[in-house]
Amino acid sequence: MKRLLIWTLMLLAGGTAVLWSFPAARTVLDVFPPLRSAFDAALPAPQRDTATTSPAKKGKGGGPVPVTAATVTLAEMPVILSAPGTVEAQATVGVKARVDGQIAEVLFKEGDLVKKDQVLFKLDDRLIQAQIKQAEANITKDKATLADAEGILERREVLIQKKITSEASLDTAKAQVAALKATIAAGQAGLDAQRTQLDYLTIRAPITGRTGGISAVNPGMNVRAADTATLVLINQISPILVTFSMPQAELPALRRALASGASGDVAIPGPHRTVRTGMLAFIDNQVDKQTGTVAARLMVPNEDEALWPGQAVEVALKVEVKKDMLSVPASAVLPAQQGMIVWVIGPDNRVTAKPVKLERFVEQTAYLSGGLAPGEKVVTDGQVRIGAGTMVTVREPAGPKGPATSKSDEKRNRPRS
Repeated sequence: MKRLLIWTLMLLAGGTAVLWSFPAARTVLDVFPPLRSAFDAALPAPQRDTATTSPAKKGKGGGPVPVTAATVTLAEMPVILSAPGTVEAQATVGVKARVDGQIAEVLFKEGDLVKKDQVLFKLDDRLIQAQIKQAEANITKDKATLADAEGILERREVLIQKKITSEASLDTAKAQVAALKATIAAGQAGLDAQRTQLDYLTIRAPITGRTGGISAVNPGMNVRAADTATLVLINQISPILVTFSMPQAELPALRRALASGASGDVAIPGPHRTVRTGMLAFIDNQVDKQTGTVAARLMVPNEDEALWPGQAVEVALKVEVKKDMLSVPASAVLPAQQGMIVWVIGPDNRVTAKPVKLERFVEQTAYLSGGLAPGEKVVTDGQVRIGAGTMVTVREPAGPKGPATSKSDEKRNRPRS
């Protein structure tokens, strides 16, 4: 009997040491009151209260828990669709020669911004200039011959009235005049064609844009109209297009956005994030069967040429704005078994968890469609230290500290008596 009592005291002492060493295990005392009494009896009086008080009890009985809070407000919720996008030139034109010839001059540098109708290349025009002069001379000769034929015709018309010449000679004169007029018309048409060929020897920019490389094009190079290679490629980049794809479920929202002239932000990723704004200009007329997405395009002004063809960007399209939505900081909304919850501070400064209906997060703001009322206060930081019914005290969010004031400054700022 004596030995049994000794073993019982040893086990009790060992259990007390374990509970004292592992605070998490002391929560067992809340479940077994008899064990709590034995444990209290085995500890010195100063350590009883701290050893048998759980962290939750400390939060409730040891004073209010400091938290930060925000007020529920009504705000307009922008419905934003985000997707990766690719920058594309509004127009791309490959410049080619329309006639055969030899390049005499290259009047721009690769990469230049050229204007529409600006001269880019000049081909050797000496041969066509000579042909034009020859055609003009032939027309002048034919006109002189026509004038002589018309004079002969007039004289024969007078002679036929006097019955001095025959009808056949009159008909011959008329035919000669008509033939010369036709010859002159044909010569004039040929001259116009040669002048057009001369104009083709001056190659101009068809659009305004940035030129590409021209390393293989040099003065003296022979070009032909039948060549498949282009002399230079011009991209129109102001304005510029940004193409992106959205899931087909967003097609109704996209169509509403197109009808209302919605705008979207185009962000260029990198160390210096750049954002440009454009208008929704196009939605494809069919859904891609393989991906289940629909393509769309933004038109961006791009006067500063921040966007470049082929560039990868991020598109955020504001398709609509919903009014009178409940708004709270995003940190106030937490996931739970029953869905999304928010800790609400009551009039007595005790918190209660309320389930809410989350519409969407937009940057650092959460927009709700139910569960709260405007004017309620919600916890935005410190949720890990609270539970249902916990009393809290609202503290100001931590801000930047001002410069420390030295004792000499205090003495200098102290009012003189």
